Amino acid sequence: MMPGKRNRKRRACSVQRTRAGLLRFRFRWKLPDGRACYFSEATALPDNPANRLVVEKQATVIGAEIRAGIFDYLKWFPGGNRSKDFEAPKKPPGSRAGERLSIRDYYEHWIRDKAPPNVRASLGRDYRSHFCNYILDKFGDVLLSDLSLAHLEDLRTSLRTRGLSEKTIRNVVDGSFRAMVRDAGRDDIRVGFPFARVRWAEKIIPGPSPLTDEERDRVLDYFKAKRWKVGGFNDTVRHYPYFAFLYTLFFTGMRPSELCAVRIRSVNLKAGSIQVDRSRHLGVEAAPKTQRARRAVRLTGTNIEVLKPLVPLRAHPDDYVFRNVRREPIEPANFYDLFRDAQRALEISPLRDLYSTKDTYISLALTNGVSLTWLSEQTGVAVATILKHYGRFVHSSQSDAIELARIDREQPSLEAAEFEHHFGHRDRPIGKNLRFSLVPVASPTGFEPVLPT
Repeated sequence: MMPGKRNRKRRACSVQRTRAGLLRFRFRWKLPDGRACYFSEATALPDNPANRLVVEKQATVIGAEIRAGIFDYLKWFPGGNRSKDFEAPKKPPGSRAGERLSIRDYYEHWIRDKAPPNVRASLGRDYRSHFCNYILDKFGDVLLSDLSLAHLEDLRTSLRTRGLSEKTIRNVVDGSFRAMVRDAGRDDIRVGFPFARVRWAEKIIPGPSPLTDEERDRVLDYFKAKRWKVGGFNDTVRHYPYFAFLYTLFFTGMRPSELCAVRIRSVNLKAGSIQVDRSRHLGVEAAPKTQRARRAVRLTGTNIEVLKPLVPLRAHPDDYVFRNVRREPIEPANFYDLFRDAQRALEISPLRDLYSTKDTYISLALTNGVSLTWLSEQTGVAVATILKHYGRFVHSSQSDAIELARIDREQPSLEAAEFEHHFGHRDRPIGKNLRFSLVPVASPTGFEPVLPT
């Protein structure tokens, strides 16, 4: 690195000055056909401190959308230099039954509807990322009607050579690509649909990774005492909403996206409940993940006290309860970075994602004997799903001892001397009279085995 140069993080969208003294946006994005290019969009604002501040804020939002893969060029620059490239052709696809279209032709129309509220923001982002980065460059000119198993196998092989994980590869081929071809068929366009013939290895589904109650309390103490940077370099303050947000995640089992969307009108401290009717991700609100997720979440007495400072008497009903240091609604992806940094500072291993708060809540509830039916209503997760993923936490040392005692009673006893006698004579069969004592060597507590004392 040359002396005097600062190591700056590259920005997705920057603000520059034109020769005429006006401000312009400069960024890199992809055209609808998947080709990446640089864009330069001038404003009518002269370069001065006040105008630059306004344009810099817009550039920050544009850059965030570009990094998230949800940038909409025509929304920001309807009359921009490249607007013609993004405008839809006059003839819509599928206007005639049995029409033959290429993958790229249909994708340009299909992707326009893949935005909130039609789909979740994260799903629309994944669709754009998968097609622009992996599919269109290789198969954009292939006719949908000619799509075959060989094309899918070729795509899978090429993605493996690029070092992608099997989960990502399957999301590209059997998720995004399959969804587009399925919709093309519904639009009466001739398609080949070989996806059902692709063989995949059995999915590796990682189990829940809860924190222990001691680790949970350490993380909460960290957020309660942590001072966060705001404004100047040395300007730091404690931010109570971060602690309250994490505390509520740990003690309600709510999904991070659900809690981020909670507004004042959804919180009833007198009844001790939070009404879940929406979620928030990538700055966009949508319906909860599932129909079961629409529910009333019950609060503990301590959780009610934690939330009281965030619900002032004269608050507006549409105000968000949980805000970051910039007074903006907390975003799950951004808060995950803070949660990860806290675990590193506390030397907690392995590192967990933000969903581990839900894992922690459910595992501790099951270990403490909470009713499965009540827990299902509280978390919005079906009983069968809870048993499938968290069944090992249902056990307790007392219940295990009772069940093992029942097994013991069903087997005839065998004295140690008789066991030694049978073991020493090969002409005597070791059969149904031999009993192995089933003594538990560890009692599960919900997280780590504890040797009996």
